[in-house]
Amino acid sequence: MLNHVFSKLKVGNCIFPNRFLVPAMVTNYCTVDGMITDRYIAYMAEKAKGGYGVLITEDYCIQEHMKGYARIPGLWKDDQIEGNKKLTETIHSYGSKIFCQMYHPGKQATFMSQDGVQPVAPSSIKDPLCQALPRELTVDEIHQIVKDFGSAAKRCEEAGFDGIEIHAGHGYLIAEFLSPFINKRNDEYGGCFENRVRFLDEIYNEIRKNTKSIAVTVRFSANEYVTGGRTEVESYQLAIHLDQLGIDGLNISNGAYASDATHQIIAPMFTNHGINVDVAGEIKKMVSCPVFVANRINNPSMIDAIIAGGKVDAVCVGRGSIADPDMPNKAKEGRFDEINYCLGCLQGCGNSLFGPKQEVDCLVNPRVGQEYKDCLCKVENPKNVLVAGAGPAGLMAARTAAQKGHNVTLYEATNHLGGAFRAAAYPSGKGDLATLVASYSAQCKKLGVDIILNTPVTEDILKEANADTVIIATGSKPFAPNIEGIERAVNAEDVLYGNTELPFGPVVVCGGGEVGGETAEFIATNMMLPVTILEMQSEILNEMCFQNKVPLLGLLAQRQVQVITNAKVSKVSENTVSYIAADGSCQTIPAVSVVCAFGYKAYNPLEEIANKYCDDVKVIGSAIKAGNAMTAIQEGYQAALNI
Repeated sequence: MLNHVFSKLKVGNCIFPNRFLVPAMVTNYCTVDGMITDRYIAYMAEKAKGGYGVLITEDYCIQEHMKGYARIPGLWKDDQIEGNKKLTETIHSYGSKIFCQMYHPGKQATFMSQDGVQPVAPSSIKDPLCQALPRELTVDEIHQIVKDFGSAAKRCEEAGFDGIEIHAGHGYLIAEFLSPFINKRNDEYGGCFENRVRFLDEIYNEIRKNTKSIAVTVRFSANEYVTGGRTEVESYQLAIHLDQLGIDGLNISNGAYASDATHQIIAPMFTNHGINVDVAGEIKKMVSCPVFVANRINNPSMIDAIIAGGKVDAVCVGRGSIADPDMPNKAKEGRFDEINYCLGCLQGCGNSLFGPKQEVDCLVNPRVGQEYKDCLCKVENPKNVLVAGAGPAGLMAARTAAQKGHNVTLYEATNHLGGAFRAAAYPSGKGDLATLVASYSAQCKKLGVDIILNTPVTEDILKEANADTVIIATGSKPFAPNIEGIERAVNAEDVLYGNTELPFGPVVVCGGGEVGGETAEFIATNMMLPVTILEMQSEILNEMCFQNKVPLLGLLAQRQVQVITNAKVSKVSENTVSYIAADGSCQTIPAVSVVCAFGYKAYNPLEEIANKYCDDVKVIGSAIKAGNAMTAIQEGYQAALNI
């Protein structure tokens, strides 16, 4: 089983112990001066310990003032070597290999990250993502960047890295030189293909000149998905060119951050698994060097099948390695039911990184970024822990408490685990969400958690439990405002579960948040009914990360779902819904069925009672305040850690 992914692979002078690769992913766990931290080392070590054969670091800066993020590592000075030695030695101690990805952000750098220094590019064309107007590089500056890549490569080899990956994709500087859309130069670095590839060639040759035997690979986007940009046709030419140049391997991606196709770089849940595999397979037919691929490939069996089919030689598991750093070991031991699969939700690795926190989190794995604290040690004196509610927060609390050695009993009022999170798996593209409940449940059972279904926690249970700690994870209930006739409406959850049959005719979904938007799409797709969303704010899906928001908006448009914003629902009648429009007028639209998606309110009926029988009562997740699953899971994890 899985013989292909667990076979070795020679890449240059480096022997990969298996074909589970971790691609470069920004964490922002390092320092502002590019120094490696114990936190970053522990984060990477967790993956090596979990069986990933090759780890590729996040993108390293080769110049001090040219960064895409504030706290990413670098090798622009000798002082940075020592910390990287500690990193490589740690990874090697687990039998894995480690490559250093090197890049220059080009016009996708930000003023905030690079001390106000103006970004640079082949040509002075404003970046639509970072909204900065870059300065065109001079030929002398190009030569200096080439030399800086070589100097960084020398430090890289001294630090003990097994290989270097040159990042030539996703719209960063090297990709900008390759792109006919961005590169408008009329000198030896612009114009024809040979000129546009010159910068990459010179970087590769400079790296070879400054190193002895280190493996060198290139990552690039086969299609930029930018009008006038590079497409597969020229990328096939690029792959053949790099193979002939002597590159040891090619890592194939797609897209550019400044395009409308960022899902080709970081695929959301609405995207098919393995979206880049076919184009990588075409490139593999044309070259002799090994070819890798990434993006939305999170299942060991799928990975093995891709390699077995000859599409590529190895597969990069990015977000999947964040969700479960132990995936390879679990797969090797046949523990597939215990794998925490990446959901493609992008709440932690997308929203957190690009939001105020500016570092990577994970909905599925709340331990991400906390590995260096080693806080899952077994306790000396196990306690009796009662958890009320088996939604994501309760399951995580029960699992974590059991991991620490406590005696855990988990009560659930219904006949199933997962709480309201189960409903989230029903809309299009969200089936993977069901794997979270399945894996958490399997882990709880293996750890000996006593799971009791169909049993709401009562005062008698709390009185007789003799629990040292009670964790209340009773979640939330759908909220309906005081609107005339609202009793005629049904809840979004009931629609998704199939508990309510909607008759033929127009449907109005009240509330355009994530639940409302997804429920509207579900109804339009599966029941083929005309749907209108009424949202009181100026736009829908406000809380959704943009990588998931864009494709869902596309699905709603495709299904001809009508969206009315700045609309406050005022009355639900037998066949109509009335609302107050932006101009203050009262409008009425037909509605044979009305679906409530106004949101949720906290449900906490046990805290006061539990305090009578237990000195340590913790309330977590939506039982405190209705919120998202990531917050709930993190609170469940922290509550159990503190027992």
